[in-house]
Amino acid sequence: MHGIEFREKYIPEVSKPTYVILGLPDAGLVGGISTEFLITNSQFKEFAQVYSESHLPPISHISSGIAKSPLSLYHKDNIIVVHSWAAIPSGSLQPVASALVEYLSKFSPALIVSITGLPVQNRLDLEKPTPYWIANDESLGEEVEKTGLMKRFEEGYIAGPYAPILLESARKGLRNLVIVVESFLDLPDPEAAAVALDTLGKYIGIQVDTSSLLKEAEEVRAKIKGLMEQTRREMPGYTSVKPSTYA
Repeated sequence: MHGIEFREKYIPEVSKPTYVILGLPDAGLVGGISTEFLITNSQFKEFAQVYSESHLPPISHISSGIAKSPLSLYHKDNIIVVHSWAAIPSGSLQPVASALVEYLSKFSPALIVSITGLPVQNRLDLEKPTPYWIANDESLGEEVEKTGLMKRFEEGYIAGPYAPILLESARKGLRNLVIVVESFLDLPDPEAAAVALDTLGKYIGIQVDTSSLLKEAEEVRAKIKGLMEQTRREMPGYTSVKPSTYA
C-alpha cells in the first residue's frame, strides 16, 4: 500500500456511526494536541501502527520504554483516532494520505474529521479563537452550516497533510470535515485545541472535558505576555542599534 504498512495488534470492533479523528502536526499543533488529549485522557486503545522506510521520518515514539512508530491508530466505542507524534515529510503527504484513507475505508466511517490551526497575527488579543469548517462535499457543508457551530471558511487554500486527505476521501466517497481554529503559528495552542474538541463534541455528540487544556492555555498566555512585557522594557536600549544590512 504505497510502501506503507499497517501493523495491527488486532482489528477493533467499532460501533456505528463510526467517526475518524485525525491529528497531525501543523500550525499551533492544534490537531496533535487535540488527539493526544483524547487518547491520553479518554482511555483510547492503540490497535495499529504505521510503518514506512520511505515515507515516515526516522523517529520513534517511546511509550513506557517501548519504541513505536510515530504514526499510530487508536479506538474507543465508535471513534478511531489517527495521531502522529512527528511531522510527515512534505514529499510523503500524498502517499500517506492515500494509504490512510484506503485503510480507514474498511471501517466505513460516517465522517472523517481533521483538526488544524489557522495562524492569525492577533491571536494573543483574541478572547476566544473562532472555529471554521471546510468540507469535501456540498451536502456535508450544508449540514455543518445548519448547526451554527462553526463559520464557513469562505476563500483561501489549505496546505499540508489535510489537503490530500480532503481530496482522497472525496475520491473514495467518504465525507471529510476539517475543523480549522484560529491559532498561534509557531507556539503550541491548547486553547485552540480545546475549542476544536468542544466543537467536535457538540457536532458528533460526545462529551470532552477540556478544562485542563484551558488551564494550560492560561499558563501559555501568561508566559507570552510576560515575555512581551520584558521585551518592551528592553526596547529603549535597542534604539541606537542600526541594522548592518538592508533589504
